[in-house]
Amino acid sequence: MLWVNLVMDTLASLALATEPPTEELLNRKPYGRTKSIISPLMLRNIIGQSLYQLAVMFIILYAGQYFLGFESTVVKIQNDPHAGREINTQFTMVFNAFVLMTLFNEINARKLHGERNVFKGI
Repeated sequence: MLWVNLVMDTLASLALATEPPTEELLNRKPYGRTKSIISPLMLRNIIGQSLYQLAVMFIILYAGQYFLGFESTVVKIQNDPHAGREINTQFTMVFNAFVLMTLFNEINARKLHGERNVFKGI
């Protein structure tokens, strides 16, 4: 929850607050009162990014032992001091993948109206 609050709220609001107005933005027609805030393009991007992130995290979580070299994803209950180390490493990889995908998604979500260059105006 702390990650969601820090990255998603703070950095997203800073990105919106520091975005300078452009001529294209000032010349665009306003939205109507009955129109949805989420456009079809935004909805497509939200669903696509959600499915992509879920797929990557599930692959790392459930199939990571096969291509990342973990012995098992099951925590062994015994007196072994190294028991459960593989699953901690695997959960760390899942979290790091989530963090990186979130950061790249924030960069890509800067442009909402079909613009291609997400770095324009930085």
